[in-house]
Amino acid sequence: MSVDESSPRRVGATARAAARVSAGALGVTVGLVDLTSPGLRYGYVHPLTRAVLRRPLASLPAVPGAAFHPLATGATVREPDLRCGLVADSLDIGGIGRVIEMLAEGLASEGIEPVVVCPQEGQRTARLRELGIEVVVAADEQSAMQALVSARLDVVQVHSAPDHLVAAAVGTGAPLVPVLHNTEIHYSPEKWRSTAELFDRADSVIAVSALVRQFHVERVPASAGEKIVVVANGAMPLPAATDQVRSAARAELERTLGTSLTGEVVFACLARYDAQKNIAGTVASFLAAGRTSRAHLVVAGDPSDWLEYRRADAIRCSHPDGDRVHLLGTSDAATLLCAADAFVLNSFFEGWPLAATEAVSAGLPLVISEAGGAAELVARAAPGSTLVSNASGAAAEVTDGRAAAARRRASRQSNAAAIAAAVTHVAQTVRAQGRSGPPADDSFATMVAGHAAVVRAAVARRTDAIPHGRVGR
Repeated sequence: MSVDESSPRRVGATARAAARVSAGALGVTVGLVDLTSPGLRYGYVHPLTRAVLRRPLASLPAVPGAAFHPLATGATVREPDLRCGLVADSLDIGGIGRVIEMLAEGLASEGIEPVVVCPQEGQRTARLRELGIEVVVAADEQSAMQALVSARLDVVQVHSAPDHLVAAAVGTGAPLVPVLHNTEIHYSPEKWRSTAELFDRADSVIAVSALVRQFHVERVPASAGEKIVVVANGAMPLPAATDQVRSAARAELERTLGTSLTGEVVFACLARYDAQKNIAGTVASFLAAGRTSRAHLVVAGDPSDWLEYRRADAIRCSHPDGDRVHLLGTSDAATLLCAADAFVLNSFFEGWPLAATEAVSAGLPLVISEAGGAAELVARAAPGSTLVSNASGAAAEVTDGRAAAARRRASRQSNAAAIAAAVTHVAQTVRAQGRSGPPADDSFATMVAGHAAVVRAAVARRTDAIPHGRVGR
């Protein structure tokens, strides 16, 4: 069995030594890649490493009953009186696609009919169509403009969309509401200028956390920053996550991993393998506490950066307790949250982490690094939840360079001891108190209502300025 496979196993001293050499070599490679520009890194290096380093990864399938649901039983759905475009990039990459999906499902309760616009087909576009939601796929500006005009939109939200879709959204003449999902540490000066211009055109701007708002306010003119309001990300609840469903999810996780988890505390980490999410550093820090805490870490996500995956795997294989860490591919999120006892996320930067929000909604305690939304999530999470310092420094001051420097130190990051101590604390809390049931969580409804209020206000202001005829039609 090669060191790239994600099934747990104990390896001998020779194999661990080889893995240490591999981890060191991969660390040097990561450092060199981080010296390149973001455009070169994401446009060329990541596709190349994907082609060279890609390996089949195990994934956790869904179990019956483990599913997120947007509306409570008996919830009313208003007759729609507005059509809102949700314009975004590829929906299958990262948490933004999940936010789009949640808004598309939830806005009907606010009387708003969604039209999802993105540049390519994928699993999420197929799922949205199955739900009866209109989806427009436009690969270039001309087709996007034609589609958006034909859609007769009353208002348009822009969610980190590619330039051709942003241009098409602006060209509709409908009220515009950009949605800010992250602290954009990779933006060039030119990109910040175009962002400020977009804000000037916008009716309002939504930031998913106070930190994201602060980050943008400090980088755009005051007149643009004044338009930014905060609507925090929410999470759909898991209403059918009974003890029986949890047991079935745990059993399925054991089958997927090929190991018994009886008496163990399972920490889930739903995140892409990439520089932002700091998976290699998380693995190294977790292993300092895994054995003494009788804990396992299960990471599940898309390897958007195969260097990050291979480095995390090498770090795991170099440690005597490496069989306590499991690196899966994209898996069913609801099933993993039902199977787990706790959640860990050690990112360098975030807007408002959706997976951690879903973990809170599922009743899991958190170990989370300080980033956008982290403090707010810990405040409402299960007992034992812990906020730790960010390995790249103060969350509001993160830069590409600081994240790269922390990434080079994956095996010895500044918050490693705090992560290990927090894992131990949460594991002890879970053993003493058991797993909490899902809390009464209205974060999804609050998020949808917040977005609905902003887009309705945008339409109302435009309608007041143009009293005869609806905008965008």
